[in-house]
Amino acid sequence: DLEALHNAVDRLSNASSITLCGLGASASVAQDAQHKLLRFPVPVMAHTDIINQRMAATGLREGDCLVCISYTGRTTAMIELAALAASGGASVLGITAPHSPLAQECDLVLGVDAGEDTELHTPMSSRIAQLVIIDILATSMALARGEGFAEHLRRVKDNLASTRRDKR
Repeated sequence: DLEALHNAVDRLSNASSITLCGLGASASVAQDAQHKLLRFPVPVMAHTDIINQRMAATGLREGDCLVCISYTGRTTAMIELAALAASGGASVLGITAPHSPLAQECDLVLGVDAGEDTELHTPMSSRIAQLVIIDILATSMALARGEGFAEHLRRVKDNLASTRRDKR
């Protein structure tokens, strides 16, 4: 849904802070999203432990954005987390199954339907689909900021150069 994607980009671009949460196979997607979104001048943190997730969600307020990543959207802890953040006034974005219980707790959903039976198999195609959505969001956020943002990205890259021996 292109409209949902545009709304998600706007919401993330204007957030005071971004908190990313995922459990199981979705935890690595949350960490990847943190890696990409750290390039933007907004506080961003990924949490993959439910205790830390609940503590972080408790402190979210209006202007903050919680991103809940769950392929099935049926994990009780993630559903409760979305409701907790919403009760504090935070915006809740779900990257999840479109009509799942988690989707019902989110104000905005980017639907993932990879047709994968995660009851039997380790999530693969669903995780790849989630990663693609994260890449699209990060790219769209960068493009929305215009050409001036390229200078910021260049500074980030330059500041990382000293971490490598070969500075090509």
